[in-house]
Amino acid sequence: MQIHAKIEGAVLLLVCLVMCASCGQKAHEKPWINTEDEYNETLKELDERQISIFRQRLPDKEENRLFRELGEESLQLAVKHAATSPTALADVTDNCARIPREQVREVYNALNTGMKKTNLGKSFKAYIDTKGVLVGDSLPHFNGVSVDGKPFDWSVTDGKRILLIYEGWGYLKRSTHFWFKDLLAATDRDSLAVVAYVYASSPAELQQRVKAFQLEPYLVISDLKGKEGPLDRKMGIHGIPTYYYTDRNGIVRRVMSGFQEELFTYYTGLSPEWGENWTE
Repeated sequence: MQIHAKIEGAVLLLVCLVMCASCGQKAHEKPWINTEDEYNETLKELDERQISIFRQRLPDKEENRLFRELGEESLQLAVKHAATSPTALADVTDNCARIPREQVREVYNALNTGMKKTNLGKSFKAYIDTKGVLVGDSLPHFNGVSVDGKPFDWSVTDGKRILLIYEGWGYLKRSTHFWFKDLLAATDRDSLAVVAYVYASSPAELQQRVKAFQLEPYLVISDLKGKEGPLDRKMGIHGIPTYYYTDRNGIVRRVMSGFQEELFTYYTGLSPEWGENWTE
């Protein structure tokens, strides 16, 4: 009888220890508070504000600025609710390329263990671990040469916003080439520096490609490593062309691939119609 009593006591003690460990683990996790309804209601309010702006028939420049500010507000709302609203988490995941890496890390750390194991949670982790230049990073001043064969001088971009157009010149439509030329003409050169990165394996090939695509108005740079150089991996290139748009401190504010005129203007505030339209 004493043996059975000791065994039962030991089992009971073990169960208690397991339960305590479990409770201790859960105590470190924030309790789940579902804010799905609150998030969706606020989204409806933002949609109504967008419709109101549209109905005012404002000048394109002003409308674009207001829409962009509203888009930023909507994105930060999703960031705020991501840990407690599946819809908000999905919205943040879809817009990772518009959020600084550190902010995405904060969202990921706020997720509970179960959410981290979902596909959305894994996507977040993959983005955080990405090797490359993302929103919030400093645009690297990589070594390269100008079209004249001299080392590229990044100091010419100091104090300016930078639009780095990373290759893809042969993929852009003729109308898109004209679009960027008109943008350059409509922009103060002391405010915006447009840098054109070009694949080339030699100074002669660089000059040939610059002439073929009429890139003379831009600040041209190439590392002369051709298409197989290491710079693509360093920059995290995932599409040709890729655009990096920075503030005046060289901090990347937008990373985009391909080219859709309306989206490009919406996200950057750049347009041949008015030049720049960005508030820092």
